[in-house]
Amino acid sequence: MPLPLKPGYNFNFARLRRTSSFEMASAEAYTDFYGLSYILAGERVVYSPGFTTVLQAGDVNFIPRNVYTRAACPSSEVFEAVLLKFTDPMIDDLLTLFGADTYEELCGECVVHCEKATQAKIITILNDMENEWNHYNKYSELILKGLLHRLVITCLRERRLGGVPIQLLEKKHECLSDAIKYIKTHLHENPSLKETADYVHVSSSYLSKIFISQLHTSFSDFVLSEKVQCAQKLLINSKLSMTQITMESGFSSNAYFSDCFKRCTGVSPTQFRKANGNLC
Repeated sequence: MPLPLKPGYNFNFARLRRTSSFEMASAEAYTDFYGLSYILAGERVVYSPGFTTVLQAGDVNFIPRNVYTRAACPSSEVFEAVLLKFTDPMIDDLLTLFGADTYEELCGECVVHCEKATQAKIITILNDMENEWNHYNKYSELILKGLLHRLVITCLRERRLGGVPIQLLEKKHECLSDAIKYIKTHLHENPSLKETADYVHVSSSYLSKIFISQLHTSFSDFVLSEKVQCAQKLLINSKLSMTQITMESGFSSNAYFSDCFKRCTGVSPTQFRKANGNLC
């Protein structure tokens, strides 16, 4: 479960750093506070009942309460972000302005892709927040509240990318989450685009376009990433042979598995297993 706020505190500032193999073990939800994350580097795929999206450097993600999400790092690049947690009193003026229901809905499906100029403004605000957080005193919560209001309004005001307006909300395509579930469940069978599309009752071309538009990756690259992540877990947490891991991960041969794994991670499966403490 997510760590709670310190007793007596309505705010928390943290910097996150995750390796490429990081993946949440299970879905989690905030219950007593909201969250907001700003991506500094890398990518993160976020799966939710309401939407599925990829967070990249320069993105802001509003995190609602009582919505279960699960995240994974899909690329080899280290993921870095700033994570803010805050309770209702920290945004009571915004809740009055927007309405609590509207803010909850906004949080539930909101990813803001920021321009370079907006990113610079956000970094300045976050640096001021971090400085205040590191020197916390009886005045800090009031100062942090003002900075938080400024941050949220900055994100909502400037939501243009490359001079072209973009939609604030990234709506979920109903077939996408079902397709992801199917891929994960049938990974050892090497699910094809057609098989997956047939399962979720859409055409192959439509599903392919949805993966590109919603996850910023092709269907084949997504499946390969899932296979490699599956293999990484088995290499670390099991004593299965390379042949068994090849089959469980959905690869057609040991040679193809080794080639794909090294291409995605930079090391061979054997090197990865030794480096991560499993010498089997």
